[in-house]
Amino acid sequence: MESVVKVFAFMLLVSQASVRKLNAQTSEMQADRARRDMAIRWPAAYDPSVAPVFSHNELLIHADCHRIFARLSDVTAWPSWLVIVKDVSNETPQKTGKGALYRLKIFNSPIQSRIVEFEADQRISWIPFGADETETHHGHYHAWRFVPQAGNCLVITEETGIGPGDRKNPSSGSHLMHKAHELWLDSLRYISEP
Repeated sequence: MESVVKVFAFMLLVSQASVRKLNAQTSEMQADRARRDMAIRWPAAYDPSVAPVFSHNELLIHADCHRIFARLSDVTAWPSWLVIVKDVSNETPQKTGKGALYRLKIFNSPIQSRIVEFEADQRISWIPFGADETETHHGHYHAWRFVPQAGNCLVITEETGIGPGDRKNPSSGSHLMHKAHELWLDSLRYISEP
């Protein structure tokens, strides 16, 4: 009987830790939603108010927005400074801005993304596309905005996810996305600040 009680107590402790972790991830997503940048433009299907997964990150980088935007918009150079990305190829070499299609691996997962918004030094966004170049409708929309601030730049990035996996575990997906964006912003700062 004593061993059954110990097993039950252990299972209760483990489940309480899981609930605390889930609550923390849910709180993080709620905080991200509260900080949402209303100046970011979203396709209707990916709007944060309807997407199950959402992440907001921002960082003041001590460099001008032109320099930072140039680093981020050079997608083929990402593997040289962003450890989560590799094998980038521009499938539309004649394009480098809006409409450019890239194949790459993020966290070793192959994706194909098209830049759908490109305003030099201000905004860039992309969306995953399928092999037939139609929107996947189960992917993510990733938006960036660059706000000049007295010689520095506030870099804001937000992403939504609307796929089956996102609906299955939105808090965990948002948490992982948030952490990846922290790394992305820190790496961008590292290569951008003089």
